[in-house]
Amino acid sequence: MATSIHQLPPEVAAKYRASVVPTRIVLQRLGRTIDLRRLTLAEADELVKDPLFTYLVPRRKARKAAK
Repeated sequence: MATSIHQLPPEVAAKYRASVVPTRIVLQRLGRTIDLRRLTLAEADELVKDPLFTYLVPRRKARKAAK
């Protein structure tokens, strides 16, 4: 479970960042309410596949330092 009332769960936050303050979102198009603070990684992976779901954005991989 998240450590703050406005944070993604740690396993979701490791892979995605929120484009809004994590809270409950009502998606009329899908006919459901999604609580970003209680989202599982499997649910997040499924939602991110939808191009109209812009509330979670995949984290970019860190660049390697140039030598």
